[in-house]
Amino acid sequence: MEKIKNEKGFILILALITMLAMTLIGLSVVYNMNTDLHLSRNEREAKIAFQLAEAGVREAVARLHIASTNSRYIGEKSTDANYRTISWNSGNSLGRNFSSDNSIVGTLGTNQSYSVTIRYLDETNPEGFCDGNEVGSNISSGVASPPTSCSKTTAEVVMYGQDFNLDPSVTSIRYGQLPVYRIISTGTSNGTTRTIEAYLGGSNLNTDTEKAINTNACIDVAGGSNTITGDVVQGPGCGCDPQLNATCVTNKTASTDMNTFLGDTLANIKTYSDEVHKCTTATCNGAGDDIPASGALDNIVTAWEGAGPYESVLLYIENAGGKEVSISGNFTGEGILIVTGDLKISGSFHWEGLIYVLGTLTVSGGGSDLNVTGGVMANNTVAVNGGITINYDLEELLEQARQTSTSATMVWKRL
Repeated sequence: MEKIKNEKGFILILALITMLAMTLIGLSVVYNMNTDLHLSRNEREAKIAFQLAEAGVREAVARLHIASTNSRYIGEKSTDANYRTISWNSGNSLGRNFSSDNSIVGTLGTNQSYSVTIRYLDETNPEGFCDGNEVGSNISSGVASPPTSCSKTTAEVVMYGQDFNLDPSVTSIRYGQLPVYRIISTGTSNGTTRTIEAYLGGSNLNTDTEKAINTNACIDVAGGSNTITGDVVQGPGCGCDPQLNATCVTNKTASTDMNTFLGDTLANIKTYSDEVHKCTTATCNGAGDDIPASGALDNIVTAWEGAGPYESVLLYIENAGGKEVSISGNFTGEGILIVTGDLKISGSFHWEGLIYVLGTLTVSGGGSDLNVTGGVMANNTVAVNGGITINYDLEELLEQARQTSTSATMVWKRL
């Protein structure tokens, strides 16, 4: 009979092996749990850091709208050091190079912060935003077409317009007049950082009439004194009325497209106007019409200028196909007045900014002269009956554009 082998201790060895295996499995579980917790914590901190960076961008956008007299103002001031140059100074009232320590959005948690720099975007940018003007002014009005590539020997500030190679899907504005800003925001949460870079442009309206009066038709003068400073330009075939106290420059060879000249569609402009009033039928009784059958705007427009000092308004009068509207009272206003049909102005009316009429414009002074500082633009005849003063003022027109501007983010990317 075969002798039974001595198997004493086998159970102990098996138990030890089993315990070792369980220990290894347990350690693996703990390690994996710690790894998962670490990854989860890192993901959480990364998300918080990204949200902080996003908050910094949004605060930068808000700061670019801040000015002493108008909250809709986009951008810098002409008194800033290095105004519209690459070496733009960050130390001024708009708070460039700010952080969450001096944030306007509240106090953040411990070990959470963001820091933001705002600069002009220069023409060495990787997106290819540049104009075809090597050394001249950044405002490149009159450029036939945007360049196919940037070949700058001296980098300039990128301006917001198609002439700086911005795609029409980004902006409908043809010529850039306000700079594009480069915002870099870095958020930090417990040592984890995320950075966002954004390009922001001020999509201001194109308010430059280029002359005191710019019309696609002719200017007819019925008599009386008038003072027009800044020349006038008329449509093809018009003569210079000898009673017009102004210099007539060479007539246009083609009419200006009044529907697109402002750099935004009239339908869009209507949506962000301060006041919209309508008269779409001959008796002003169409759906939504609020202008009386007389066509008088005197008691319909509630504010001819902004509530604060030097604040402008954007007034949109929709009367194409309707009755001629009129202003005959004693008013002082500032901003942009858009009339889609005919407009008659008489009496004492003092306006700073742009009067933009898609129909016929009739102007005549009353007890006090009709006075416009800025510019007048019309699609049809401008009838001047005397007693008027019109001074072309580009700075005033650009200021009205800035005050009624909106911002547009062109590029937003995570670095």
